[in-house]
Order: sequence, then structure tokens, then C-alpha cells
Amino acid sequence: MQPASSYIKLIEEHREEARRKDRAVRGLFPSNVYVQRLLSKAEALHVLFLGSQVSEQWLYHPAYRTLCVWLPDLKDTSLSYLVTMLAHELGHVLDFDAKPQYLEAIRDIPWFAVPSEIELSAFVSGFRIIQELGIPVTLVQYCQMIERPMSDLVARVVSGDWALNEAVYSLGEEPLVHVKRAG
Repeated sequence: MQPASSYIKLIEEHREEARRKDRAVRGLFPSNVYVQRLLSKAEALHVLFLGSQVSEQWLYHPAYRTLCVWLPDLKDTSLSYLVTMLAHELGHVLDFDAKPQYLEAIRDIPWFAVPSEIELSAFVSGFRIIQELGIPVTLVQYCQMIERPMSDLVARVVSGDWALNEAVYSLGEEPLVHVKRAG
């Protein structure tokens, strides 16, 4: 049996490696003031950044508080896209912190099977982050970066026309607060 100090040292080595990777990925983002506000928000939420291993995907891992970024996007896409993606992923951070049913809903499922409600809610929360940080992006501009029909639902929920549950029902799905996992 290894002494506890060996485990603590091993954990610290992994933590330092994660911090190095986080600094490297953060350094790849444009120095744009609005992108930097979102990166500061991520830091305040104790979110680390890594390069995504899934082609063309940005993914948030709540168990590790890690946002995996598709690195080619950082040089090949518009600032509007980067702001939208960062805000959306930070929306996931807030949602997973506030809604334990979301953690339960993603247990043992692949990233591409995440329920629509979780994605919709993250877009809505992401827009609220944009507003909170004073980033000059209108709801129309934000929704232009989101594919339909999701963009239409985001607009309806943010504008107050529908509650999140109503938007989920419109997709023919049950809100996750009502879903019980078979177990």
C-alpha cells in the first residue's frame, strides 16, 4: 500500500499538467475583449480548457469542470462563432451546477445523445452570460450562430414567449425534471 503522500503528489502532478494544458489552450483564443471576458468568466467558474479529441466538437465535462475546444475553430472561425460557442459551453457549466437532473440525464450516454433540453438550456444560459458580461450581441445575432430549429426555440425562451418546459414539449420530449431513469 502506498502512503497517502504518494497519492497527493500524483494528484498534484496531474493537476499541474491540466493547468499547463489549460494555459496553452487559453493562449490560442483571440485577444478580443469579448472573448477575454468569457475566458475570465470561465476562470471564475473554475473551468479548465483542453483540446477536444472529438472532431469539430466543443464538449463540457462536468465531472472534471473541463471544456474541450475544437482547436482549429480558434483560428478558422469568426469571433461571433467563438463568442456563441464559449457562451453556450459556459451555459452548460451554470446549468450542470444548478440542475442535478442534468447530470443524471447524461450518465452513461455518449456526447451525441445529450437530451435536447440540456442543449437548449445551455444556449439560453449562454445568452444570459453574454448579457451579464456586457457583450454587444443581440438575441437575433446570437441565434444566427445556432442551427434551426434550436435557434427558434432559444429566441422564444429568451424573449419570454415560452418557458423552457414548453419548448421541450414542442420537440415532443418530456422535460428532464419529469423523466425518471429506469434503474
